[in-house]
Amino acid sequence: MSWGVAGAVRDGGRPGLAHLGRSRGGAVDLDALRLGNRLLGNDPDAAGIETSGGLTVRTSVPVMVAITGSPADLTVVDGPPVGWGAPAVLPAGAMLRVGRLLGGARTYVAVRGGLSVDDLGVRAGPDPGTPASHEVAAPRVSDHVVRVWRGPRLDWFVPGAWEQLTAVSWEVRADSDRVGVRLAGPRLERAISRELPSEGLVEGSIQVPPDGQPIVMLADHPVTGGYPVIAVVDPASSWVLAQAPPGTRLRFRPVR
Repeated sequence: MSWGVAGAVRDGGRPGLAHLGRSRGGAVDLDALRLGNRLLGNDPDAAGIETSGGLTVRTSVPVMVAITGSPADLTVVDGPPVGWGAPAVLPAGAMLRVGRLLGGARTYVAVRGGLSVDDLGVRAGPDPGTPASHEVAAPRVSDHVVRVWRGPRLDWFVPGAWEQLTAVSWEVRADSDRVGVRLAGPRLERAISRELPSEGLVEGSIQVPPDGQPIVMLADHPVTGGYPVIAVVDPASSWVLAQAPPGTRLRFRPVR
């Protein structure tokens, strides 16, 4: 196996542990992982592989897989073709390669039975005994619009900062990662310049550090933060951020 760029086994994460200092973790694009698992008849949060390209997997036993998340260049050697959003069975000895991603930031490889990691490597779990889907999933189409709610620290910003946040486009920076999407755009000015005591953060919080450039918290975000939160992403828009590669132009729109 070659993990490629940011390749790792990810499940649905561990929600509900923020009071113990642990963020959700798991798949950044949770909807994509759950779609792959539904196609295969798995538990929705069963572990699969998250990759940003360059992943190569060789099977040692026959396995059923489903590819979701970002479309990608997919190659199979010694096995049948595999497409996006449809279950396919790879025989023992087949090699699957997820190459360049096509328009997104993360592709998911779900495996029937889910995956586990031990000293012997990565292996599929027992067959769930449920039917796999006979349907092909419809791909999501992003308009790069992210729906947001007003944040709890809007009063820490100058009048008009909310309107500025939701009126201009923001570029995803190359230093974004699983912790957060860093954005570049016009500076968001604060009315209160003093330090904010650390307080709780939720996934989707949009923090604004002193440089005025927003950071949107993702799956591995810290559970506390000291920058004011100007807005919070609606969960239905989380996947747009999870699939936004560097250079993408995003717009925020208030939830009405």
